[in-house]
Amino acid sequence: MRIPELYAKTVGVLFLFCSLLLLNGCAKMYGLKEDPKISVADIRIQEVKAMEGVFLIKLRVLNPNDVPLDIHGVNCDLEINQRHFASGIGDGSQTVPAFGTALVPVEVYASVLDMVASVADLLHSAGKLPSKDRPVPYTLKGTARIGIHGFKKDVPFNSSGELSLKGLALPH
Repeated sequence: MRIPELYAKTVGVLFLFCSLLLLNGCAKMYGLKEDPKISVADIRIQEVKAMEGVFLIKLRVLNPNDVPLDIHGVNCDLEINQRHFASGIGDGSQTVPAFGTALVPVEVYASVLDMVASVADLLHSAGKLPSKDRPVPYTLKGTARIGIHGFKKDVPFNSSGELSLKGLALPH
């Protein structure tokens, strides 16, 4: 009785191994050849309330793959001048065409305390009032949930640059 039991276990393990190889091959064939590239396209002030500021960040998603990608959601943290400034999450819910791009809006929220601390840091590091002619460094880090053929994958991103304070105005 031990031989059929051993035979059944061996066949089961081989079946499982072959199934995993097949699924891995399908995922590679229909999956992402390259992760999408995600960067900041625009940052705007949406609203300033008594206890928080709301900003709209538009992310540029570039799809270097030959299949469309579904964006299911994005979460991110914004640092300004190497200090945490705001956090946000958005459902994204759009498709980036093959070899195409899309803008994904994400609202981020900053507490008034974080905004005041960031301005104080700028004043302290510069020794004077911030100038609209001098750009401020930023870093946006986060993950985007990307879907392709029913499979979902979290893709981390990190975008940095400088924010120009020229033309900065509060919303009406």
